[in-house]
Amino acid sequence: MCEVPVGGNPHQRKLKEEKLEEEVDLVDKLLQKSGCEEQHYKVQECMVEFQDWRKCQGVLKEFQSCMLKSQQKNQPRSS
Repeated sequence: MCEVPVGGNPHQRKLKEEKLEEEVDLVDKLLQKSGCEEQHYKVQECMVEFQDWRKCQGVLKEFQSCMLKSQQKNQPRSS
């Protein structure tokens, strides 16, 4: 007899994995559009290395600054 995995319906799990993949793709697209990919990857590398966001404040601030500049550049100017 075949047992159903504890995680539930395998089809539902597959759909969740596909949705997660789409979300990751969206994040990548947004990072590319912002021009802040490099800073984002530095934040990720720092978090993997130290596993403590407090030790990554420098790279976090660089990423934040880059994202703010990108947002300001893309905001329509009001007259």
